[in-house]
Amino acid sequence: MKTLKILIWIALISVSVSCEITDANIDPDNPSADLVNAGAIYPGMIAQTHRNSVALGGRIAGILVQHFDGLDAQQIAYDQYNIGESDVDDLWDFGLYGAGSMKDAFVIIQNNEGEISALAKLYMAANLGVATSSWGDIPYSDAFVGDQGNLNPTYDTQESIYMEIQSLLTQSIDEGVASGIGAFGGAGSADNVDWEGVAHALKARYYLHLTSVNGTTAAQNALAEIQQAFTSTAQQPDFIYSTPAQNANPWFLFDNDRPSTLGISEVLYNELESNNDPRLPLYSTDGESFAGIEGLFWGQADSPTPLISYWEVKFIEAEAIVRTGGSDADALDALKEAVTANMLYIGVDSGDANAYVNGLSLSGSESEKIETIINEKWVALYGNAPIESWVDYRRTGYPDLMPNPDAVPNVNPSGIIPRRFLYPISERQANLENYNAAIQAQGGHLLDDDIWAFPNN
Repeated sequence: MKTLKILIWIALISVSVSCEITDANIDPDNPSADLVNAGAIYPGMIAQTHRNSVALGGRIAGILVQHFDGLDAQQIAYDQYNIGESDVDDLWDFGLYGAGSMKDAFVIIQNNEGEISALAKLYMAANLGVATSSWGDIPYSDAFVGDQGNLNPTYDTQESIYMEIQSLLTQSIDEGVASGIGAFGGAGSADNVDWEGVAHALKARYYLHLTSVNGTTAAQNALAEIQQAFTSTAQQPDFIYSTPAQNANPWFLFDNDRPSTLGISEVLYNELESNNDPRLPLYSTDGESFAGIEGLFWGQADSPTPLISYWEVKFIEAEAIVRTGGSDADALDALKEAVTANMLYIGVDSGDANAYVNGLSLSGSESEKIETIINEKWVALYGNAPIESWVDYRRTGYPDLMPNPDAVPNVNPSGIIPRRFLYPISERQANLENYNAAIQAQGGHLLDDDIWAFPNN
């Protein structure tokens, strides 16, 4: 498996080329605190972005979408949909805002231009995707200027955030994100990561998020971007964690720090077992363990975290083809390629992978075809993109998951699988007026309240 070792690359940004980046932005005879060394900020921004998708937010989303079961302690509460405003504040305060990845991306973008800021715009877009798909309306336009005296940012509508995501990705492409990686001199060029293709893949992902509100147009837009996306797992942007404990993969760290509190979902495990899915021994060997055991792919200290995977790209293509009335044969080819790519990436034998995908088919109504695609996508996104599986469930209703019968009604009176997170307690305490305005605009502040992009049809 050929992957981008971003840890090596970001080290090269800060060590080998920091002088180049600094010289491009700071006059040594007239240094300014406003002009910063992008090379010093990129490492933390990139690492935190990848962590956001599989640490706290990803763990809760993974429980909601039944990739995981809560077995003890706080994870049982999450499994019962008892997810309060204090449970997600670390993702908001330290993962995204405050000292998080979006603040870092903002600083780079504001103080640099062209190739140097192009990658930060790509990462800002991905972080906005995590934030808005979790909460709906979020602060953005004036969210990162506390040093200028604005400590109470207003909330942008979710519709406008999705427009901003597309704008940032377009700017990233136009400003040379592909050539910018070469300027950093890191491992990206050597490992053939197609960063322009990554930007197009992200555009496709966030267009497809809007199928519930923009219908066929969203699928058409996604399909157009897929034609320009990267074309193999060798070109996808993987973050490879280092082995020191504090830098390990979040799944590994969580299992190491809080053993026996989280396990692979019984629903997912049974699905794999009943379908003779060859990924089963690479996901769990005992129906509970998901990390820290030799041979499990996603739960090792150095397991990768793709910003977006090639298999997700092909699942997007398959669904978009179906939604736009394309050929069933073309959609099936894309579906088979998605499953094959995921299986081979995690180490399934090629013969076993071929045997499984040869049994796949697409038939029936449009809804039935989409259900088949999303069910397979749900299995493949295990361990690498749980938030995207939660998005898929909310916008399509698939997989057809049964809500936890032990759900508590505290912040989710209907007992359905939650549709959103609550805004964190820090917003209620420090930004009350805008917090209340956002809640009023979205029609409530409960886990079963819909957000604009994912109406519960």
